[in-house]
Amino acid sequence: MAEIGTALETISGLRVRPFTEQRVTPPAAMVTLPTRIDYDVSMSRGSDEILLPVIVFVGRVDAGSSARALGHYVNGTGDRSVKQAIETHDSSGVYDFAHVKDSQFLIMSVAGVELLTATFRVRIVGKG
Repeated sequence: MAEIGTALETISGLRVRPFTEQRVTPPAAMVTLPTRIDYDVSMSRGSDEILLPVIVFVGRVDAGSSARALGHYVNGTGDRSVKQAIETHDSSGVYDFAHVKDSQFLIMSVAGVELLTATFRVRIVGKG
């Protein structure tokens, strides 16, 4: 989780927060707990696979600028692309590779404010 957060910190202006954070000031990213861990994906403890959600908060759902801002983060390439930041990050052996599988748009309430978000599902593979 920390290494994916480090990858996201390369995106200028994006605040990276731990999943325990109670307040979020957009634009912000939160690396959450894994939703799934698959052991022994390859034989003899060769590798395990983790599915890790990353949530990006961009702003109030009723602000026109929020949808435009979110577009930069969900883009497959570019200096604010979450996919590019995660997939090109050198994890220095923490994991073998990370792949952003997809993203979906959601409205989340944080401290009583409805925020436009995208949740990215990140597949991480590494030694078992």
